[in-house]
Amino acid sequence: MVTAIAEFDTAAIPVVDASRSPGLSFERRYEIVSEQFADWLVMEPIQFPPQHPTYGWACRVSECEGAVAPTHTTYLCDKHAKQYSLSNPTADVEDFISSAEPIDRSRIGFALKRFPECTVEHCSREASGRGLCTAHANSLAKEIKRGGSEIAWRRGVVSRLSALQRCSLTGCAHDGALLTPDGGRICRSHHSQWRHWLRTVGGSADLAAWSDYLTSSLLRDSLGDVQSRGKASLSALPSRLQAEIRFALHRHCQLKHRVRITPATIRAGVDALARHNIQSLAENDQMQTVLTSCQNALVRRGLTALAFAARSLTATDTSAKEEGWFDPVVVGAAPFPDTQTRTRRKPWVLTEISQRWLRDLAWEFCRDMALLPEGKRPSAATVHQRMCGAVCLSGFLRQHRDDGGVDPEKLGPDDASLLKEVWDIWFREKIPIARLTNTPLRQAPVLTTLTRMVYMKSIRILLQHSRDRRRTCPELDSFTLALPMISRQPNAPRPRPMAFGEFQTLVAPANILRLEAADRADVGLADIWLVQAFQGGRIGETLGLRLGCIGLVGNAQPYIWRDITKNRIVDHGVPCHLPVYERLLARQEKTRSKLRRRYGGKLSTLSPRERQRVEDGWEQTMPLFPRSVRNPDLVFELSQDAFRRSWGLWLKSLGVRNLKTHQTRATLATSLLNNGAPPALVRQMLGHFSPEALVHYASYNNESMTRHLQQVWAAGPGMDKPGTILLRPAELNGCNPRAAADRIDLTVIPVEHGLCRYGPVVGGSQCPKAKHCTTAPDGPCEHFVLTGADLTYWERKRDAAYHFAEGAPNSDARDYILNQWEPWESVLNNLREALNELGLLEEAEKLDLRTPLHDYFNPIFATGWQVTDLHG
Repeated sequence: MVTAIAEFDTAAIPVVDASRSPGLSFERRYEIVSEQFADWLVMEPIQFPPQHPTYGWACRVSECEGAVAPTHTTYLCDKHAKQYSLSNPTADVEDFISSAEPIDRSRIGFALKRFPECTVEHCSREASGRGLCTAHANSLAKEIKRGGSEIAWRRGVVSRLSALQRCSLTGCAHDGALLTPDGGRICRSHHSQWRHWLRTVGGSADLAAWSDYLTSSLLRDSLGDVQSRGKASLSALPSRLQAEIRFALHRHCQLKHRVRITPATIRAGVDALARHNIQSLAENDQMQTVLTSCQNALVRRGLTALAFAARSLTATDTSAKEEGWFDPVVVGAAPFPDTQTRTRRKPWVLTEISQRWLRDLAWEFCRDMALLPEGKRPSAATVHQRMCGAVCLSGFLRQHRDDGGVDPEKLGPDDASLLKEVWDIWFREKIPIARLTNTPLRQAPVLTTLTRMVYMKSIRILLQHSRDRRRTCPELDSFTLALPMISRQPNAPRPRPMAFGEFQTLVAPANILRLEAADRADVGLADIWLVQAFQGGRIGETLGLRLGCIGLVGNAQPYIWRDITKNRIVDHGVPCHLPVYERLLARQEKTRSKLRRRYGGKLSTLSPRERQRVEDGWEQTMPLFPRSVRNPDLVFELSQDAFRRSWGLWLKSLGVRNLKTHQTRATLATSLLNNGAPPALVRQMLGHFSPEALVHYASYNNESMTRHLQQVWAAGPGMDKPGTILLRPAELNGCNPRAAADRIDLTVIPVEHGLCRYGPVVGGSQCPKAKHCTTAPDGPCEHFVLTGADLTYWERKRDAAYHFAEGAPNSDARDYILNQWEPWESVLNNLREALNELGLLEEAEKLDLRTPLHDYFNPIFATGWQVTDLHG
């Protein structure tokens, strides 16, 4: 019978980083750390607790003897896990456990107890049926078949059978009646199990299959009791490796992001280490051989996790730097953060950087970044980019320096110029570049539009960082300061808002119920989507909501607080849609229930005040939507990949395609603007503070597109400073639109593909240029202004004139035509740049606002445009 033990409070165990004592021997460092080990960890063999949060192996159903599968996150045996999956999808796993019936595994340990001996006198073989051994039972059957009786047979039996040798499987008490593939003998029970195992795995009865059977859980269960499932012996390993594994087990269960490892997986991993005669987990090449030879993915994952956890004991910062690899743990830091809350377990191998001075700079850069305070540390992806840049620089120096670049004092501006030329050739001709690892790839890596800029920027950042800390020689400064600057390419088009009908489909109650039905783990998929749809946050901000993210402000106004990670703004509060607020209240209670169950053992030992203090701390530290897998402490939110996978299947079932979560921001922005919401409210709701970004969202409104383009004014070719940007939308949409109104003429009217700012012009009767805005003999009118809506018209006119000038009969005629358009160049160029900065250029290029057939002094077009109309 398995009895549930008290839950472990792994977070309460302090972590000692052995690498902080580089002067101590390995044995002394291990001795210091081992003082914190749990009692079960120092035993031989190790007896893992049945329901340990990380190494648990017993079914959570009381008195159940079923084995827990390594991939079951509910800690249930196979049969109970299947029963739970077939139960009510919304049923709580704790309710199922309390009502489930235990499973009796009567075959566990059947080989440990010998059957009674044969009832025939002087026969010491085991009885199989009727109290007789197999040979005597067969003899009796033949006698009965001939018509005899058992009494007569017993009276006349004279054969005295010799005793059989015991089953060759260690621990089995039965007679070895049958041969094994390796020449040994096994009992009939194990032979029957062996044949059943072969049928299950679909193999042939050869030596390889026999070796696999000897390590199977079926055989292990037959030779031990229920508690044997939780045992793992390290006696076959060298003493140093045993110490490393015990430390790794101790360290691994304290990591927030950890994989679950069963004792069976640990036993298989120990066997693999023993077969390959591994002396230390720090032997990277040998460990890679072990991982490659392991066919079981769970064993590979377990060994990788243990090697990662033991790294702070097996290595120091000095040894890591000498060997050319870096891991934050060797300098006492946490792993670099990642966008999907994953933890990189492999170290950065820097041996591809062949120049020792450059490799040391890269290693010290990684150390400095790892030791930055929380919130300022770069992501693992950023560190990877910096190291890739260093590898590319190393490859360039090897190829284009006679000395291979080993002497930094000889590098100068000429080498920086050569690097720019070579860099451009690599990018233009798609020449393969050096890379950080030797992992086989389908295609050789080349510089892309993005990596061309990122890797060069990484080189500058690495060398400048080292220069600022006086780690480089003064002679290298000329090379560092002459490194080329590669500009960032324009970003991809931003998502457009959803159509009204499409949005209504995605928030319809019936469709939300379908999304809830697909949420088998009850992580809150429907709640996440509704928050995203109605609150307009970024999907990362929605998934990262904390448990205490909602509340009431003022006169019972629901509010939601989220972290705007893009702008590094913490706890940004916005009004919350009431139905969303009510759903999040229910989600809060579900998450609190999960946390109370997970930390029930710890909470039960606290006083009411202390318990309340712990639960209050959850409000700011625990996620509202904890993921259901690989999250034993409930500290990680649902990943974007997991949400998009389920959400995408739901969209597909609704017939919706090509939709991105970010489109909800554009949808909310345009909806607010179209309904007259002030810009300040829109910026608050969307969590951005850029006027240009606000104009971008407004630009997607087809009804107001022309209006926004007309709010960009450039001085015409007849003004004092042609091309000067006179007006931007932000100046009209700002907090003080009256100030903008005072600076411009209130009676501007549309004229020949532009605006006239001369007040007395009404219907053209008082126009000093006789309505010739751009074709007067003395040049364009000084009151003529171009808007963003007129850009494409005038660019087409200019290009047509240039084309006409190419066919002029003589150079004088050609120069005359070109001189007429020379003042327009600065106007059109500046207007194009302004529209590009505001995100309106694409729409301006698509717009054909007016045609040349319109009479711009027709009463329809002669109506004055008030600034208030432009402001909307």
